[in-house]
Amino acid sequence: MTDFVRIPDQKRSLFEAPVFSEGFRVFFPLTALYALFSIVIWGLVLADVLPMPFDADPLLFHQYEMFFGVFAGAMAGFLTTALPSWSNTPKIAGAQLAGLGALWLAGRVAFWLLGVLPAPAVFVVQALFPAAVLFIVLPRLWQTKMRHLLWPVLLLFAAQLMSFWELSVFGVFERGLAVAEGALVLMVLTSLAPITMVIVNDALSTRKDGAVFIPRPPMRRAALFCITAFTLAKVLGASDALQGWLALASACAVLNMLQDWHLPGALRTPFAKALYLTYWFFGIGFAMQAGGLLELLPAGAYVSGQHMLFIGGLSLATFMVLIIAGLRHAGYSLKLPKLPGVGILALIGACLVRSLGPLFVPDLNIMPLAWSLFALAFTLYLIHFLPVFLRENAVE
Repeated sequence: MTDFVRIPDQKRSLFEAPVFSEGFRVFFPLTALYALFSIVIWGLVLADVLPMPFDADPLLFHQYEMFFGVFAGAMAGFLTTALPSWSNTPKIAGAQLAGLGALWLAGRVAFWLLGVLPAPAVFVVQALFPAAVLFIVLPRLWQTKMRHLLWPVLLLFAAQLMSFWELSVFGVFERGLAVAEGALVLMVLTSLAPITMVIVNDALSTRKDGAVFIPRPPMRRAALFCITAFTLAKVLGASDALQGWLALASACAVLNMLQDWHLPGALRTPFAKALYLTYWFFGIGFAMQAGGLLELLPAGAYVSGQHMLFIGGLSLATFMVLIIAGLRHAGYSLKLPKLPGVGILALIGACLVRSLGPLFVPDLNIMPLAWSLFALAFTLYLIHFLPVFLRENAVE
């Protein structure tokens, strides 16, 4: 009789856990958690419930952390997940992915210790994350058809360095933030092209005539050119009139991209509707900024336009990527779950309240409602997706 010896199961290391198998599993929940944390702290600071933890302009630092914390984290999750399949290279996973997540966390912790640690030390720690991301993704990105994403990624890193320099020399960093804003808008509009192709063609799949949605590159390039020119005008301190006309050109160019969407059935799914609305928010945001700069709208229109662009454009686009990429790469079909669906509505509500509220009801303090809706959106996202990211891929 043969004796069988049972070999004990090998223990999996921490870095072999599902959460470290792909970039979206690390950075999507971190992004959502930090968006929730930031907006709660920000709201309490502006409501005078909490003091600012360091002596600085809270508006500038709120914008800074949204750009280089929340949006940069989402960008890292998207790129580290998509690039391996785009470039036919090994996954960015395990200890390498954990290290990137640790650098991102270190940068966020360092930010909130700005009143304790020397500013140069804080910003050196923060610079480690984008430098590591560039080191990992640039060689792969160069091999893909999406290599034009190189420029906004590099521009975002340059914006962070510019912010460091401005803060140390002038005590503010408005030009660095202007570069970051432009880089993120360029990145989102570029990244949305393949995503919208998948989503809209899924919506068109029930048509019997075989209609296909293909966003025309010349329209996108025209929008990217106008936005780049508007960003450059802000950075160089051009006249309000020139900035206003360039903002108006950006609005027209973005809205012109929607011509490709006007196919019967293209907006059949909730995903398609939300992405379509994102372009409208970008366009109207630029138009409101133009109206404020050209004095065609009330003085507060410029700031309202910025928030429509930040919340309705950048934040909603980011939220949609977190949902769509989260579902697809975790093995689920493109069916909108209920909680994230309510989260989309909450984020749209936050955009409308924050951008239009000060113009139509200036005497009413509705900012807490906007912050609450923003926080609700990311809370609902986390409730649904956090368990998804911690377990193995589903099979549907």
